[in-house]
Amino acid sequence: MLVAVIRCTVRYMSKRPQLVETALRLFYRQGFHATGVDQLAREAGVTKKTLYNHFPTKEALVLAALRLRDEDFRARMERAVHGAKVAAGSPPGALAAARARAYLDFLLAWAGEHDFCGCAFINASAEYASADDPIHRLAWEHKRLVLEFLAQALGEGGAPAPEQNAQAVFLLGEGIIVAGQVGSIAPFAAAARAAATALTAGWSIAPTTQASPAPPTTPGAAPPAA
Repeated sequence: MLVAVIRCTVRYMSKRPQLVETALRLFYRQGFHATGVDQLAREAGVTKKTLYNHFPTKEALVLAALRLRDEDFRARMERAVHGAKVAAGSPPGALAAARARAYLDFLLAWAGEHDFCGCAFINASAEYASADDPIHRLAWEHKRLVLEFLAQALGEGGAPAPEQNAQAVFLLGEGIIVAGQVGSIAPFAAAARAAATALTAGWSIAPTTQASPAPPTTPGAAPPAA
């Protein structure tokens, strides 16, 4: 009897990740409001009753799907950014510049994928437009975490004013995402990389050593010895 109960519980719990993954795929491809509960249950291979046992509302499932997306996206982003390398002996800031370019290259590659449908969080914030909506707040939290990561990664890499420069890199990245969603990103890739180069150009310039100013002289006194 106990074994049967355990098996039943395992089968029940295994449906939850299946539901979330299916929901994320459908929401991303079709939109949140355009995807109904009937289709979600059917494609996840569960009954509507099972769906509602796990998620009392569709909005609860939307939140779960977006949390999964957040975890997956930020993990891939962090691998891409931390994968940036510079030569030994590079000046301070070179690593930050490489990380900024790696982040933007990551977005360019993503925006060029055949199944790219934009940013799930931008899409969610548009469909759940009220700033007080939990789904809208979650979308902003995702963006905040991305920006926070960029500031930390650039700061550790030696960027000047890391928070300010992270905002610039972040905004350039958001432009890549939107341009890729409304059309092909290919015509904009060279411009995006040129903008990144211009933005980071001064980050890795080795500081010059300035000569100390000569001490002031008293009028009528002999100049200091050479």
